[in-house]
Amino acid sequence: MDAKTRLLFWLLSATKGGPTRVMLLSHIEKNPLNIRKLAMAAEVDYKTAQAHVEMMKKYGVLDSIGGGYGAAYFISPEWEENSYLHKVLGGKKNEKKQNKKRRKQA
Repeated sequence: MDAKTRLLFWLLSATKGGPTRVMLLSHIEKNPLNIRKLAMAAEVDYKTAQAHVEMMKKYGVLDSIGGGYGAAYFISPEWEENSYLHKVLGGKKNEKKQNKKRRKQA
């Protein structure tokens, strides 16, 4: 496991806030959002979303465009191709597809 993947594992799987960060990243992956819209989409408190976004930005997982209140956040280009990130963000989608296939086969 490379250093970047270890960092993602720690941020998304090994800490108490990991599930919230995964949820926020899944919304950002679909569409870059500012913190207010992200908090609304994820149904979390603004300060919660802000704290998680700041942490992910500190470690380089997120980048932003614009400044201040209207800054839009997106997954940093250097992380977009990380297989662990895709596994974590796409895992639930893949599980749903596999469950549909199993039901069709039964």
